Amino acid sequence: MAPESVDVIVVGSGPVGAMAANLLGQYGLRTVVIERETTAHTQSRAINADDEAQRIFQAAGLTGELGPGFHPCLKMTYVDDEMRMLAEVDFTKVERPNGHYIGALFNQPRLEAALHRGLERFSHVTMWRGHEVESFMQDDDGVSVRVKDTVANRTVTVRARYLLACDGAKSGIRRRLGLKLEGTTALEHALAISVETPSSAPDFTYYPCGPERVGIVTRTAHDEMRFDTVVKPGQDLEYVKSPEYVRSIIAPFIDPDSVKVKSVNLYAYHSRMAEKWRVGRVFLLGDAAHLMPPFLGQGLCSGLRDAANITWKLAHVLGGAADASLLDTYEVERRPHAAEMMRLSDSLGAMLASGGPFMARARNAFIKLLYHMPVTGPFIREYKMKPNLFHAEGFLFGGKRGKSKQAAEGAYFPQPRVEHGEEGERPLDDVIGHRFSVLTRPGAPAEVQQAAKAMAEDIGGVWLSVAPAARSGAGRSGEVVDLEGKLGEWFAQHGSDLVVLRPDRYVYAATNRAGVAQVHAALKQSVRPLTRWGSRGSRRAAQLGA
Repeated sequence: MAPESVDVIVVGSGPVGAMAANLLGQYGLRTVVIERETTAHTQSRAINADDEAQRIFQAAGLTGELGPGFHPCLKMTYVDDEMRMLAEVDFTKVERPNGHYIGALFNQPRLEAALHRGLERFSHVTMWRGHEVESFMQDDDGVSVRVKDTVANRTVTVRARYLLACDGAKSGIRRRLGLKLEGTTALEHALAISVETPSSAPDFTYYPCGPERVGIVTRTAHDEMRFDTVVKPGQDLEYVKSPEYVRSIIAPFIDPDSVKVKSVNLYAYHSRMAEKWRVGRVFLLGDAAHLMPPFLGQGLCSGLRDAANITWKLAHVLGGAADASLLDTYEVERRPHAAEMMRLSDSLGAMLASGGPFMARARNAFIKLLYHMPVTGPFIREYKMKPNLFHAEGFLFGGKRGKSKQAAEGAYFPQPRVEHGEEGERPLDDVIGHRFSVLTRPGAPAEVQQAAKAMAEDIGGVWLSVAPAARSGAGRSGEVVDLEGKLGEWFAQHGSDLVVLRPDRYVYAATNRAGVAQVHAALKQSVRPLTRWGSRGSRRAAQLGA
């Protein structure tokens, strides 16, 4: 019997693998998700989704009733052991350029359940639970994967064009590829305690800064709170999981008798990255590619960015809209971004968790001083410690971001709410969809608008003319009304008449009238209209995995 043939195999159905499968499903790509476990996970591990991660859920159509139930973080307070405030971020006063809360919390089992429900929308995406990869072989045309059904004790072979390894920190795919993890593992451990609460109160996010307690205490859902604390070298790793110790961690923040302990997990944290993220037709994503320390809450967020980056590229390559060389830009773009997040997380961890009691008190005094100084205070209050990172090179006009501070290429484009004809007020991404898009500034010359329309048609994208807020209620076909003025501000800041956005909302090019023809020519050489949105339906895959 010839092996089943699909477009993509995703190994692992955790948040990163399930997100990749949802995004591939939206492009119509036949996808099989191979998951070793027979039942869903019940342990909460990751808890944080930044505004970019939430925007990726939006792109996957997982909002509202289909969403994971994100719990917004409205205020974050840094405190010492006596619960005295050192610094505070009021997120209700911080600008939200991506159209979502700067930070949101979640219950991971519910988040994974939402992702898995999302897969049910697609007849061409199939989940094989209780299956594991026994072996795989690559050739010039694809990957042949031998998969074992661990329940029925039988094996099948699946043929795919590409394989995405989303199988976590102990990735079997990475091991079979012979790829090493480079970096360090911390001497400290972290203790994660999840508790069930009878109501949605209290609702706070504290960052204890020591000297005795260092970590995070936060509400993650209407009925759940999380207590994460650093376990210092030399502490008894069995004792810290005992009810007595767990109670001592919870008590400063909430009455332990009012909650039910759901889970107590002890884990080491790492700063490690695979030496390569791609071997032939196999790509590593998420923890299979990089292990992130927890201090900035960027581990899962980074994995979701991996999924958002690779899936649109696979869709365009498999759909005949781009050459296979586009896939080379995945690691080029994502590795530096993940490495910088890892460096920042390490720095924050070193600042918060290192040193003895004297150093911790001195550090806390310094944080408090910085918070009240006129220059550094706004840096903390406006949460500028998490920088706006960008792609320095990759699939960008000219291949690299310009050296000017005003360079737009490689930056993440903002998402304000806009007005779009009869659809009314909507987030910008919902108007654009999953395509390349070309936007022109308010009042752009007619020749620029005509060129933008032709450019969008040549690449199978969408052209949108941005109109000022004064046109609200009178927008024409093909216009989006800039209700908040944010798009107009962006064009003015970058001195641009036109911007080209990739499907993942990173800027491919921004130019004034003089550079439009050059951008058009470069883009037309690289991108074509999609000739197919996958081959929908994979009945045999469903039968083989049953």
